[in-house]
Amino acid sequence: MLSFVRLLNPITFFLFIPLSILLFILQHALQRLGLDAGVLFTGNVLLYLITTAALYFHYKGMQQKNPNAFFRNVYASMILRMFICILLVLVYVWIVGNSFNKPSLLLCFVFYFLYSFVEAGRITLALKKMKDV
Repeated sequence: MLSFVRLLNPITFFLFIPLSILLFILQHALQRLGLDAGVLFTGNVLLYLITTAALYFHYKGMQQKNPNAFFRNVYASMILRMFICILLVLVYVWIVGNSFNKPSLLLCFVFYFLYSFVEAGRITLALKKMKDV
């Protein structure tokens, strides 16, 4: 059984840190393209934290003997992630009003899908390793 840290490490080292460094290095170029680097960096950090929480739900579900408990945790984490992201977008739009940056929000949605795909891959690998044991 993979530990939670080993489950999270690839997301941290191959997605979150490189994406954060890339956003930091390219922040002036992103601003020239009309993107808000602050929104992108904040979105990246929040998505990482949400993905960490979702992975913890998955990890706890994998430790249960009952397969229904695993699926309950998977669905709970998906719904929780979706509602938190929707809430964060609504709060952002409410705070800045009509001047919100649509291209930055769309790029944050791309980040959302990247984190989702990497998370799904990690969970799939962890489940395959559990079957092999």
